[in-house]
Amino acid sequence: MRKLFLAFCGLALLGTTPALADSCVRRNDIRDWNSPARRTLVLENYAHQKILLTMNGTCLGFGVYDSFQVTGLMAAPASCIVAGDIVRTHWAGEPGVCTILSVTPYTGEMHPKGQRHLVM
Repeated sequence: MRKLFLAFCGLALLGTTPALADSCVRRNDIRDWNSPARRTLVLENYAHQKILLTMNGTCLGFGVYDSFQVTGLMAAPASCIVAGDIVRTHWAGEPGVCTILSVTPYTGEMHPKGQRHLVM
């Protein structure tokens, strides 16, 4: 009986994970990115799935030569990026930290009007 209960709980947990969703972009599977506005990131994975991240905090550096890292509490590199994860940047040598408020599927152009990345 206990094994059946644990199996049911495991299936219920798998059914609610974002890994099965169409908009899952994993931390170690980011192919391209763009920042069309401050505290906003569009990420694309190698399967060409795109998500739009809206954030709050002090991460302002999303220019051409800036870098960022998406981390999460107890998250593996192959797990999906979800709301509540942290984005860390180094813009002009200053560290920035933002919390992801929402993750939504994105269907627009990755780089509209020939824009590569947001220039601050």
